[in-house]
Amino acid sequence: MKFRGKVFSLLLVGVLFLAVVASGCISGGTATTTTTPSPSSPTETASFPTTTTAAPKYPITVTDFAGRTVTIDKPPERVIVLSSYWAEILCILGVQDRIVGIGKYVPYDPYLPDDVKNKTVVGSNFKGLNWETVVGLNPDLIIIDWYGGKYADAETIQKAEELGIPVIALTAKTVEDNIKVVKLLGKVFGKEKKANELAKWMEEKLSAVKKTAAQIPESERKNVLLISAPNDISGPITVYANGSAWASIVELVGAHNLAFDKKFDTPWPKLDLEKIIAYWGNDTDVLIVTSFSQDKLDNAVNGIKNDPRWREIKAVKEGHVYGILAGSKGYLDWGPRIIVGLYQMANIVYPDRYQSWESVRDELIEKFYSPFYQGG
Repeated sequence: MKFRGKVFSLLLVGVLFLAVVASGCISGGTATTTTTPSPSSPTETASFPTTTTAAPKYPITVTDFAGRTVTIDKPPERVIVLSSYWAEILCILGVQDRIVGIGKYVPYDPYLPDDVKNKTVVGSNFKGLNWETVVGLNPDLIIIDWYGGKYADAETIQKAEELGIPVIALTAKTVEDNIKVVKLLGKVFGKEKKANELAKWMEEKLSAVKKTAAQIPESERKNVLLISAPNDISGPITVYANGSAWASIVELVGAHNLAFDKKFDTPWPKLDLEKIIAYWGNDTDVLIVTSFSQDKLDNAVNGIKNDPRWREIKAVKEGHVYGILAGSKGYLDWGPRIIVGLYQMANIVYPDRYQSWESVRDELIEKFYSPFYQGG
């Protein structure tokens, strides 16, 4: 009996021990582990719960607008962005706190918050960067404009590569290119959801314009000439021709850009007034003037309307001269605001066919800019 009692006691102790061990595994002690089936036996079932870990997003590889393959090893945390319109996208994506350096003209963008506009200025897309300042900021990404190497863009890329700093070069020759930029930056920063939300809104607004444009009868299609406000209305005058993003908007809204009928060696040929009259004077139904300055725009539009020489152009004679403010203080610019610029041009050419540009502007601000835009 003593022997059996000892055996029973030993068994009881063993059961209690196992119970304690099992309890520790279930309740999650400080050193618990999980296992998964061996890859060599995929049909084997694990004896206790397994965990699944999502595949990491980084490193990622993207192709920028210079045709370069760029690998981003980790989410960018210290970013230099040289253009305000791309900085606007970063703000919409919610990563403005990662901006450590900006381009020369970024502080003049009224759509950006002060904490972005007050970042360290490192130079510009056109004249290059102060590399001592750049290195001092220890960036892990630089975002630049790509002009095909026409300015300091190629030099910036080369120098950054020598320093081991990734560079993404962006450009926009069409409205669609701006949507592609939104998606690309969303991927780079791991903010695809917000980027896709913005891109979808832009695509829907663009699609609505294309749908309306396709319904305009050929007999009602207007001939448009788009020019930049000149310092002297006698010339030379910059015309927006084939290859310009803004020039393509004329065609998008269902009109015809007369400058597309000529072959120029640049998207922005400079012509004197006599040549403009000879080329398109009798055919121009609508003349649209753009400028980055409201004062310069107003002076040019008023000057054209009141100059007898310009009355040889049909649109001037019939009173169809209009101005659109471009750049960071307007809406005809690269980035998300170009959708508003698209509707501005649509309203000018066909005022009764399109949603008002003001309502499109209000949608954009409310849906995407309101978290950081202070108005003005």
